Amino acid sequence: MAVEVEVPPVIDRYFRAVNDNDLDAFVACFAENASVADEERLYEGRAPIRSWRERTMAAYAYTAEPVRVTPQAGDSYQVVARVSGSFPGSPVELRYRFTLRDDLIGALDIRP
Repeated sequence: MAVEVEVPPVIDRYFRAVNDNDLDAFVACFAENASVADEERLYEGRAPIRSWRERTMAAYAYTAEPVRVTPQAGDSYQVVARVSGSFPGSPVELRYRFTLRDDLIGALDIRP
């Protein structure tokens, strides 16, 4: 049974885009000069973020469902999401730290 979790609209759009495999909607969630840190790598700007997402989509089929949202300092949120899919160890819970800027994602840090 799914649990409804309140998240800011852009974070909701981010997870919907992930689950729908909608690359354009995914990239549109990010500010032009946004950054993403994932698996010890940093992607800066929409073009590198798009490439990172394309590689991830090609390698794995998965869904991510927020289970807990914790507001942080400033306009930041930590979201714990259950990620399930075609990868070893599925499902896992990952921590997503979103920093919002002008109603878009300015920075995203993803960690186990």
